[in-house]
Amino acid sequence: LIMRCLIFLCFVFFAACNTSSTEKKEELKKTIDVGIANGETLFKANCASCHKPNERYIGPALQGSAARWESTELLYAFVRNSQEIISRNAYAKKLYNEYKQSPMLPYPNLTDKDIADILRYCETYMAP
Repeated sequence: LIMRCLIFLCFVFFAACNTSSTEKKEELKKTIDVGIANGETLFKANCASCHKPNERYIGPALQGSAARWESTELLYAFVRNSQEIISRNAYAKKLYNEYKQSPMLPYPNLTDKDIADILRYCETYMAP
C-alpha cells in the first residue's frame, strides 16, 4: 500500500508539474487533502479506541502497517474480518498473539478507499 501511495503521489506530482494549469494542481491537492480528512474522520470513528497512528496502544501503531503486510488485499481483508485472516496467515496470527489474543473488531462496511484513506491519514499524522 505504501508503494502504491508513493506511486500515486509521484504520478500526482508529475501530472501537476506537466500541466500549465494552476487549477489542476489545486484540484489534485484538494483530492489528496479530502482523502486525508476522510481518513481522519474514519480513524476517529472506527480505530482510535484501539489504535494510535504513531504508537502502540491496545493494537499496533498504524503508521507503517501497510509495509508490514505481504499485500494490500490481505491487510484490507484483515480489517474487514481479522478472525478469518488469523486462521490462515502467519503474520495475522503473530499480531493476534502479540496483542494478548484480542481479535480486532470486524469492519466489513469499510471500502478499499476508506481503508486507504485511514492509512494515508496515519502515514501523514504528526503528533502535536
